[in-house]
Amino acid sequence: MASFIPALSVILCALALILHSGPADAQADLALDCCLKFSHKVIPRNILLSYQIQFKSDGCPSDAVVFVTRKALKLCAPPATDNKWVIDNISFLDQRLKKCKETKFHEKRCHALKNLHI
Repeated sequence: MASFIPALSVILCALALILHSGPADAQADLALDCCLKFSHKVIPRNILLSYQIQFKSDGCPSDAVVFVTRKALKLCAPPATDNKWVIDNISFLDQRLKKCKETKFHEKRCHALKNLHI
């Protein structure tokens, strides 16, 4: 009977822990990395590696374009519909990715893109 009490204590503690971590904790684990503000300064394309589009519908406060630099910095830019330079940078990055895929990422400038899982 004495060994039954510690086992029961462990089971009750585990059950309490499971019940304590509810949906709010699960949602905190899914927090998005959103741009809260963005710069209107032109970002030079020679430092860019890739981009992602941020949508309000995904839970972020505003639409934006997130440019990723070669040094893995994330730079927030306004939506592509607002600025020509954003559209130009997106087009440039799309073209570079297309060329890299055609050469199977063998060119020197394509090595960093190969590991992005795009």
